[in-house]
Amino acid sequence: MEAAVPAQPSVRFLNPAWFASVMGTGVVAMALAQFGLVGWALPIYFLALLALVGLLGLYLAKLVRYPQAVLADLQHPLFSQMLPTLPIALMVMSLATRLLPLGDWSLPLGQALFWVGLVLIFGVGLLVVFTVSTQLRLPLEVANGAWFIPPVSALLVPMAGGLWLSAFPKVWQKEIWVVSGLFLGIGFFLYLFVLVSFLQRMYAHGRLEPHFLPSVFIGLAPVGLLVLAPWRWLEGGARVGLVPEGWVSAWPVVGLAIWGLGLWWLVYSLALLLDTLLVECRRVQFHFAPGWWGFVFPLGAFTLSTLALSRGLESAFLAALAWVLLLLLGVFWLWVMLYSLRAWATLGALRPPKP
Repeated sequence: MEAAVPAQPSVRFLNPAWFASVMGTGVVAMALAQFGLVGWALPIYFLALLALVGLLGLYLAKLVRYPQAVLADLQHPLFSQMLPTLPIALMVMSLATRLLPLGDWSLPLGQALFWVGLVLIFGVGLLVVFTVSTQLRLPLEVANGAWFIPPVSALLVPMAGGLWLSAFPKVWQKEIWVVSGLFLGIGFFLYLFVLVSFLQRMYAHGRLEPHFLPSVFIGLAPVGLLVLAPWRWLEGGARVGLVPEGWVSAWPVVGLAIWGLGLWWLVYSLALLLDTLLVECRRVQFHFAPGWWGFVFPLGAFTLSTLALSRGLESAFLAALAWVLLLLLGVFWLWVMLYSLRAWATLGALRPPKP
């Protein structure tokens, strides 16, 4: 029997999870800037912006030339959960554009990314949940951390809305604040629903297969964003006179309780990772895929929340831990970036995933 001929590289096989590389690189730029390392943050920001432009071009080509492949992504139990990474990447770059010192040209860019991201986060997230719930019958045992992605997408909106609020015309500010707050409810309650399903799956069906391991880290993202998103949303409202300042000053105490879950989840995720890497029979099944970017963005969100709480509570413990997390974030980003660059250099990123 003749050996199967490998498929030629094609945008048809572009995995939507590659947009998570923009998310991860963008959050690294934000973290470096928040730690005062602006000189390192700027080139990483432009790298993320370049990746966003390139991936948007490639996915648009896939949509035009291979619409059935895009539809297949939507109807796939795993790839469907990755589709919201596209609008999330837009919103992350909007946030990064707001937080970095980029000049006047960045204002229209960041606001445009915010508006397009907001519309697509609502539309794509709803489309994914509707499609999965009406066309697929997924048993609980296939649940994985990628199910956290739609809640993550919604939680980014109030965070970005709060940070951008004062830059919008005054006549728009109240309505933008209200609309951003709606997404806070969407993200929070979807997170609770997914969290219960995910933990039930882990308890009832045992460990995830090694290639799903990065998805466990995704559970860190909604925790970090549930600390930051209400905080920045309230800050934005207070800045333009929509809510009392006292609401903002009280939030770090609430945020600390939420953050505690994130610390537990981080230790749990790292334990699972070490358990995989140290046992050969599991390590050999742990192949690179764009889903590895699930290690990076969630850790970045948790790092940013830790830094914010350390400043809000004036805690030396949290400040020291924030630096440790930044170092860990850099290690994960470099690790995944090296594998990603190799995948693109060999055009493996445009070939079908390994079975």
